[in-house]
Amino acid sequence: MHPLKVISLSSWIGLLAFQLSLLLPGSAVNTYWAGLLVLAILIPARGLFGSRRYTYKWIGFLTMVYFCIGISELVSNPALKVYGFGTTITSMSLFLASIYFARFLGRHT
Repeated sequence: MHPLKVISLSSWIGLLAFQLSLLLPGSAVNTYWAGLLVLAILIPARGLFGSRRYTYKWIGFLTMVYFCIGISELVSNPALKVYGFGTTITSMSLFLASIYFARFLGRHT
């Protein structure tokens, strides 16, 4: 497996884990919105595991939403600083790795 795919998948799993952490009991976030964030990140799963170039190209748009959420939680909500930091880092690494892996797939397909 290509290293960029490994980084993309591990970043995606990390981002999914941070979103799932919002669904834990005692979380300060509305369950409806947390569930929506989890469902949105699950949409590209099949394409990511199947190495579909188109999925790796458009997931960058999706990760920017999570990047913005992570930055806003990091700055505005002290109770969710770990969540904000983790979401920001995993969304950035997913964005970069997926773009370069899509480029790799385009050259070697």
